[in-house]
Amino acid sequence: MTVTKRFVICVAAGLVFIIISAIFLDVSTLAAVFLLYNMIWLVALLADYLMSRSSRKIILWRDKEDRLFYKSDNIVQIFARNEFDYPITLTLKDTLPGRHFRVVREDMTHRVEPGQETSFSYTVTPIKRGAFNLPTVYAYKISSLGLCQVYFKVDLPIEYKVYPNLRDLSKYRILTQNRRLRSEGSRVTKTRGLGSEFESLREYVVGDDIRKINWMATARENKLIVNQFQTERNQPVFCLIDCGRPMSYDIKGYKKLDYAINACLTLSDIVNTQGDLSGMLAFDTQVRAIIKPGKGDAHRNAIMQELYHLGDTRETSDYEGAFLEFLNKQKRHSLVFLFTDIETPEQARELTKYLLIIKKRHTPFVILMENESLQRLQNQQGDDLKTLYEKAAAREFLTSRRDLIRDMNRMGCFCAECAAENFTLTAINQYLKVKR
Repeated sequence: MTVTKRFVICVAAGLVFIIISAIFLDVSTLAAVFLLYNMIWLVALLADYLMSRSSRKIILWRDKEDRLFYKSDNIVQIFARNEFDYPITLTLKDTLPGRHFRVVREDMTHRVEPGQETSFSYTVTPIKRGAFNLPTVYAYKISSLGLCQVYFKVDLPIEYKVYPNLRDLSKYRILTQNRRLRSEGSRVTKTRGLGSEFESLREYVVGDDIRKINWMATARENKLIVNQFQTERNQPVFCLIDCGRPMSYDIKGYKKLDYAINACLTLSDIVNTQGDLSGMLAFDTQVRAIIKPGKGDAHRNAIMQELYHLGDTRETSDYEGAFLEFLNKQKRHSLVFLFTDIETPEQARELTKYLLIIKKRHTPFVILMENESLQRLQNQQGDDLKTLYEKAAAREFLTSRRDLIRDMNRMGCFCAECAAENFTLTAINQYLKVKR
């Protein structure tokens, strides 16, 4: 319990009256009046508190929505019903873990009329993925006479699950349908007649690829007939997510792993809308999660359940173990997107070695994120020895990185490097390019 401004003002007004009365009253009478006045207000305060301390007629409950989205504004609602026969002014405070949530706006104080329900809300931005327990809601109300604030708490346990931010999925779907998805200035368009699955036969027209001529049908019909193909459906598309040390660093307020998880979930959604099957495997020193190829809302939710609490590690990932596990689980030819990064030439050689094993059965794509710190070191100004050494080292590493990308593409292990903000777009455009 704490006293309100009303109580302080009332007591202060009495003191002013007593000070004025000191001109006309003797000291003993003045002391008696002062004591009596304060006793009256103390009794009033105690009575007001006793009449107002009950909270049994204040009913609180939470909104059933337990999903929040990472680094996005989320509205959390708590509802209150006043079963007293008089209005109350109520303020609520949730038990948020301060390190992982940032409150943006609050609307947590309301006057609740008798028998009425009121919604209290606050807007919060989670800065970490995972599951978080919020056990209690603290509250205080203004007493009946307004002399004090009465505090109480209500156990309202809930586990909020912070998922990657998927609120841009509809945007990617629309852009894909409208053939407007862009990355690094390129335009992805759909070309009729291309694909890998036979659909039908039709008469040859000028401009058709002569390699599509069906000579048996041509001889039978006595005119040129070509094969008509359509884009392959139900093609498995696997996302392999590296959770090791290279993906544990921050870029523009996000961890590299968060960019990879967003890219995986968005690509999986686009894959399903195109009629293909999406799968996922996450690994570091061991395989952390694996989802077989599938489609549909239930399948997407299964991928989200595996990835929302996935964390990074400072240890070097085991490419060999992860790739062998993938080969054991996935026998059918698949498109494989590996989201990773490279720190050392040794790691690059190891990655290339095991990608060649995957390439025997599948089509691999490696999506790398540009190393902004190396770019800054290479472009820094100065001619002192330390600066020159850093620039030379950065230039050497970037050159070897470009050589690696070129070599991987020559071997058929398609590799692309992009800025962090284009990570998702690059993966989607590589997939759509293959679908053409």
